[in-house]
Amino acid sequence: MALSALVVLNLAVFTGYLYLRGLHRAVTEGVTVAPEVDSALSPSPTSNREPIVFLVIGSDSREGLPDDWKGDFGSFSGQRADVVMLVQVLPEQGRLQMLSIPRDLRVDIPGHGKNKVNAAFAFGGAELMVETVRATFDIPIHHYVELDFSGFASIVDEVGGVDMTFVHPARDLKSGFSVAAGAQTLNGRQALGYARSRSYQELRGGGWVFVDANDFGRTARQQQIVAAIARSLAGPNLVIDAPGVVSSLARHMVVDSAFREIDFGGVAWAFRSFGAASIDAATLTADGRTIDGVYYAVAKEDDAVRMVAAFRNGASLSLASGGPMRIEILNGNGTSGLAGAWAQWLRERGFDVVNVADADGTDYQVTQVISSPSDTVLAQELATVLEFGEAITGMVPADADILVLLGKDATFPEGSR
Repeated sequence: MALSALVVLNLAVFTGYLYLRGLHRAVTEGVTVAPEVDSALSPSPTSNREPIVFLVIGSDSREGLPDDWKGDFGSFSGQRADVVMLVQVLPEQGRLQMLSIPRDLRVDIPGHGKNKVNAAFAFGGAELMVETVRATFDIPIHHYVELDFSGFASIVDEVGGVDMTFVHPARDLKSGFSVAAGAQTLNGRQALGYARSRSYQELRGGGWVFVDANDFGRTARQQQIVAAIARSLAGPNLVIDAPGVVSSLARHMVVDSAFREIDFGGVAWAFRSFGAASIDAATLTADGRTIDGVYYAVAKEDDAVRMVAAFRNGASLSLASGGPMRIEILNGNGTSGLAGAWAQWLRERGFDVVNVADADGTDYQVTQVISSPSDTVLAQELATVLEFGEAITGMVPADADILVLLGKDATFPEGSR
């Protein structure tokens, strides 16, 4: 009996060793290292249990895209910082935080004065980009990761696609994105088209209308895809799939030298119970403004200070934004007056219902409480208050935090008829 246990233990240790070796090899082989960025980074954490902050840059380089994709994303030589995102891994809590920075955010770039944050990438590459973000937000940045279009699509395909729910049929004629209403699994090409969309449209009332068709909307869509990828890797899959995912990404990544030394096996194990509620995502609040003839995103100072402080301390980004929960209710089961009745019920309990309307269809079976990745916890709390429906992530109107799509499981609130 003891001998059998010893054999099993040795086999487990050997298997674990092979796994960690494979994961380390996947990280170290194929990536491009940019040693010039090292001097701008904060010292790496001394333990794999400490928070790790990455500055993630999405480059809009078209290099590596299949020829039949290139027409979807325009022609452009070189590369710019299309996505700017701070990602914090909190191993002790098994949580992931994402703070998106609008690429047009007006900041002070060292040696170059006031400009858009993504101009730092053009002026001085990865090193100046890190220096600019660190100086602007006073947040330690331990690692730098740069990923191009092809890498973004590659990871989506590697995890078998990402699941998202669309209340309306949607499209973007410029990025080639097109999807029917309902639960959908997006492949790499579709996910890239969605994340790149700045001319996003939905089919509402028989006509196509633009919805959040701007950089702020695109930033929210990028977060949704990143969160969907994280959910696809949730739990045991993170440990099992990590080497394949990292290996597939490696050829599209530019990283700092110390990135190779991260204990990815330990991090993956810490996130073995990772779920949708473990993702905390937000976009730095800003207003569009033209200054001296140039368009900028200008941070809303008080909101931005609270949000950055929350990120720095690993606190909830959703709660940092403040204000009551804003809800839109759509009637998706065809019962006349149902959405209005639930709107009144929620208002009586202190919720801010900003809109009530009919959905495009009347055959929804299960009520969906839809939120962006940053408001997953709020959606779950609302579903608990309603005592029916399921909380999911998906596209939410810009003037609402939660979209409630009433299905056949919704009946009139008690005492409302």
